[in-house]
Amino acid sequence: MSKRLKVALGCGVPTLLGLILIGGCTALLGKAADDVGKELDKNHDSAVVTPGGAAKADTESKGGAPGIANDAKVTSCKVEDGEFGIKELDVKIEYVNSGDRRFTYIAEGEITVNGEKKSDILSTGQNLAPGQKYTDENAGGLAFEVAKSAKTADKIECKLIKVSRNAF
Repeated sequence: MSKRLKVALGCGVPTLLGLILIGGCTALLGKAADDVGKELDKNHDSAVVTPGGAAKADTESKGGAPGIANDAKVTSCKVEDGEFGIKELDVKIEYVNSGDRRFTYIAEGEITVNGEKKSDILSTGQNLAPGQKYTDENAGGLAFEVAKSAKTADKIECKLIKVSRNAF
């Protein structure tokens, strides 16, 4: 056997076996990641909220847990005088976990003044047990400019657009 053939067989066969092994591991890891992704999808659901601010009816979410149509709502949306006479927008979002396990909620919305969008709402209610209630009293934290420029005659509305929840 020639020297070149010996080197080719000595290096080529282990290299080929290594490539087959790496390909097999990659396929197994890809399958495992896909299975984990499907399991995570069972622990996440969301509801789109109607333009009037109420969640569209969803009687049941993924995984058999009750729907989240009424799990988040705006309980306050008004301009108030804060410390040192500075105007603040008081936006509060109330969460009530209607599910059968712990969930973390994320609510997205908008603040309109006289029908024109002026700011966004981003609020969270984290790690709520079944039946537990929590109020995010700082949901208007992004809207300091809205309060600063608000006039007495302005119609200020806070609307939720989407509510999501995740179980961990």
